[in-house]
Amino acid sequence: MGKLAPKEHLSFNLENHAMTKQGLTGLFVYPDIPTTVFFDPNGSPDGLTQPWVALREGFCAQGVELVGLDQCCNDPDFELHLNVQAPRSKSPKFVILTEHPLIYPANGQRFLLRRYQSVFTWNPDLAIKQAQQIQLPHPFKVTGGVDGYGQRPQLVVLINSNKALAWWAPYQDLYRERVRAIRWFERHAPQDFALYGHGWNHSARQPVVGEIIHALEKRWIHRPLPPFPSWRGIAPTKSEVLRQSRFSIVYENAIFRGYITEKIFDAFCAGNVPIYWGAPDITDYIPKACFIDRREFSSYDSLYDFLKTMPEEIYKGYQQAIWNFLHSPQAQRFSIAHFVQTIVHGILDQVNASHKHSE
Repeated sequence: MGKLAPKEHLSFNLENHAMTKQGLTGLFVYPDIPTTVFFDPNGSPDGLTQPWVALREGFCAQGVELVGLDQCCNDPDFELHLNVQAPRSKSPKFVILTEHPLIYPANGQRFLLRRYQSVFTWNPDLAIKQAQQIQLPHPFKVTGGVDGYGQRPQLVVLINSNKALAWWAPYQDLYRERVRAIRWFERHAPQDFALYGHGWNHSARQPVVGEIIHALEKRWIHRPLPPFPSWRGIAPTKSEVLRQSRFSIVYENAIFRGYITEKIFDAFCAGNVPIYWGAPDITDYIPKACFIDRREFSSYDSLYDFLKTMPEEIYKGYQQAIWNFLHSPQAQRFSIAHFVQTIVHGILDQVNASHKHSE
């Protein structure tokens, strides 16, 4: 198969979107990152800034300037928050929820969400009338195809930072399950496993006390051996590592319906077959033939046996299903173009209606 990427571009079909007022300004409120960095198209080798660059361009195409807090906007026509933030004006307010409440508790507070005109969220269970469902977007830069085992010497990789939930949530916490997977492979199949990411030169993070433990380790504890011997350091880019690996352990940080992050698509775009655990309704969004469902295995022993003995033709079948999905209309709900179109239309429809009502 070829390696052409799906058609992901910045034509958001906004040309016919009726504007009743030109020259609007939207204040984008997000964590403490300089605007020039947040909107830098080259700010991340894995494309993490691209959705926000595209969102700004989508608004610009409609005569709307989207500015950050460090650009001194005192009287915006609307505010757009990335996750729940403190209001900065009396203008209409909108929010994009990217984090779940176990990571960002304010996103689960309905009394805070009710102050927004629209809440753009991946969460299908957020039962408030302002909710509009979106999916977390991905650049869809495809670098791998249906190439089988040939150029993939590594059997399994895991690419994540060493993190933990802020609070104990044993029935939803998958950070701890990542550590279990790492430990199993280090003990039973070290030759077939590699770990990449920030922070694995320290012990596994723990909820609540993680910062304290790591602070003590940095100052007082000398380790003659690394806590995680499978650790290979920081990946130059995820794509580079995933293209050389057959499988990747792709666990979300917590279990929520509809919560599907970039991780599974990073694997897909590199032609890597993910071992997925996360959204329990994953097959409502992504065909089952595209990934290995970790929940179907009773142990890591059985999972490893399945991976190690998989015939190459079966592996290519997964890759072909991934290729077909990435180039299908079903995948477009995760595209940056769809993300931008949904948010720009959703906000401008309400802002313009409000201006008409006030005239």
